[in-house]
Amino acid sequence: MFIRMIILLGFSMLLASSPLVAEPAPSMLSDQGQRLLMGPIQWAAVEGETPASKEPVKRVKKESGTSSGKAFLYSLLVPGLGEIMNGSTLRGAFFMGIEAVGLGLYFNWNTKGKDIEKEFRQVADEKWSPENYLAWRSSTISRNSSITHALPCSTYVNDYLTTGGFGDCADSEVQQYYELIGKYDQYVSGWTDLVYAETGNPAGATQVDSVENYLSETRLAYEIQRDDSNQFLKRASAVTGLLLVNHVISAIDAARVARLRSEGATAEAIERRTQFSFVLHQRQRTRVPMLMAYKPFP
Repeated sequence: MFIRMIILLGFSMLLASSPLVAEPAPSMLSDQGQRLLMGPIQWAAVEGETPASKEPVKRVKKESGTSSGKAFLYSLLVPGLGEIMNGSTLRGAFFMGIEAVGLGLYFNWNTKGKDIEKEFRQVADEKWSPENYLAWRSSTISRNSSITHALPCSTYVNDYLTTGGFGDCADSEVQQYYELIGKYDQYVSGWTDLVYAETGNPAGATQVDSVENYLSETRLAYEIQRDDSNQFLKRASAVTGLLLVNHVISAIDAARVARLRSEGATAEAIERRTQFSFVLHQRQRTRVPMLMAYKPFP
């Protein structure tokens, strides 16, 4: 047994050193099986191929779109346009939606404010008399009342009485005219439905010895209308600020999206980075529109 093992070992060494083994023996495995068994490097050597040292690096294809500068300008003019042109449709639609809602709110509230303003100015033209007020101001009885404001456009009162307009009186003074006659008690003598506060009996303008003792129902309703008009106009003004912020934020976001897309980021990955929302925040008697940005946590 020992001698047989020595002979087999010697025969094996002889075969290993012999050039006859340069030709591989036929295999019962297929080429695919031999490739799997030998590995890619050895199989390439057998087939005469040049083995690759490592797998090629997979690079993400850069997405086509506009540059960061162009995207910034597009969204600065039309919020959301720069995002859409770079494949971020949802973000673009959001900013465009904010713009559409904001413009709708602005025109709605501004129109309502202006319409109510026309209404209360018409009431003042019919129910507040500059003649009555000036007659009271020129009387000695007016000295018992606190006079803190001069009547705006007072030099154009004659034009107002004859033509219904204030001539060359500045628009700012005309606005002050309609504000002050309802806001301050010193102008109560000009309202044509003037009554004693205690008895409710009618009173003449020159009978007003103290403005705190007289009132006008028309004046009270007038002030409510004027306040409503101011509220709508203030809301419209607040929306213009929101629209401006929307333009700026969208422009910055569009430039960022364009940069990320040029680096190969997908639209889904960009959406997960920063998200925006539009809310109406309740503040005292009005609701203030607010644009919020947040980063969601996984």
